Amino acid sequence: MMIDRGRYTSGRIALANLSTSIDGLERERAASASFESLLTLAKLFFLRGDLLGSVADHDRGDSIATEAIDMSPDCARALYVRAQIAGRFHCFTKAKGLLAQALVAGYPRQEIEAERAALLQATGYYNEALVLRERLAKRNPRIDTLASLATLLAEMDQWGRAETCYLAALNADDGVSPFPCGQLLFEWGVSSMRRGDLDRAERIFAALDAVLPAHVPGRGHRAEVAFAQGKLDVAEALVAPLLEASDDPEYRALYAEILAVRGDGRSARHAELAAEAYERLLAHRPEAYADHAAAFFMGVGNRPKRALELALVNLELRDTPRSRKLLAKASAAKQITVAREFAV
Repeated sequence: MMIDRGRYTSGRIALANLSTSIDGLERERAASASFESLLTLAKLFFLRGDLLGSVADHDRGDSIATEAIDMSPDCARALYVRAQIAGRFHCFTKAKGLLAQALVAGYPRQEIEAERAALLQATGYYNEALVLRERLAKRNPRIDTLASLATLLAEMDQWGRAETCYLAALNADDGVSPFPCGQLLFEWGVSSMRRGDLDRAERIFAALDAVLPAHVPGRGHRAEVAFAQGKLDVAEALVAPLLEASDDPEYRALYAEILAVRGDGRSARHAELAAEAYERLLAHRPEAYADHAAAFFMGVGNRPKRALELALVNLELRDTPRSRKLLAKASAAKQITVAREFAV
């Protein structure tokens, strides 16, 4: 996977510029911020949170967006933003209702369709989402519309079409910011992981690292790939710095898994810290973290009953092939535990 890094702004510089913009808007907010400037600030916090794996940035973005919405709660833009935030945190039913209200209030249909496609895809309505994704990509073949179509096709196991769309999305990128390309490469790499093509996933995550080395989720997934390939030293070297860089427990959980395979006694303590962090997140946003927490608790978290509870919550939110697979694995883990208890 070869990307011409020279066509993009340095990833480090782009991230520094993003933080500078956030700081400037924060100062403006302290004086007297407008509805639009608050929404822009919230959007930038969400973007930085996505790039750095920062739960705190996501929470900050939510808080500031809410502040903006309170200025004009019933306008079409406010309704649309509320729908976006509800979808981001996996409150899908609420998001669908808010989108319908935003449309009635006069928000542009094309943007409504893009968000609706994301919700349909997230909740397993792939064919309905495909109609919208294809329409949006045909109408406006940009990196974001083509990449979104590619990711949906990958979820539908249409790998050939997905690869074609990912490449088309890269070729459609005419900007200098590394962020859209970075997000595309991240989604492409995750799709390759889920397909089981670890070598391709590694190449894609390596390309992401070249374009945007501070992309924390990309680095974390690259560590997962190395771990799955049995490259423990590589996996540990990739994930260890993320324990300080990110407040997302996903990386500490992976670190605990790596230590456990090594027979390192520190694994139990890191698993305990990850469990505590997951429970804090679940108390705040149960819908948003149910799936990742379920995977953790059925593995190194070693609480299969809790994993099953969370997998059921996740399936209720979205009936997708991955959700059903997660539930099946959680059920099997719980049954194994019960069988062991009876055998003792």
